[in-house]
Amino acid sequence: MEQETIMISKKEYEGMKETIEILQDKELMDQIRESEENRKRGIKFKKLDI
Repeated sequence: MEQETIMISKKEYEGMKETIEILQDKELMDQIRESEENRKRGIKFKKLDI
């Protein structure tokens, strides 16, 4: 069996891990989908300075 290695930066690796965590969070994904639907319907959003 041939083994292959892929090298990526730590920053890219951390970003991939974070993306996977978000995709596995059903509640957060529901919020993202709802926001996207609202955007498609033309509902305006206001950016908050936090």
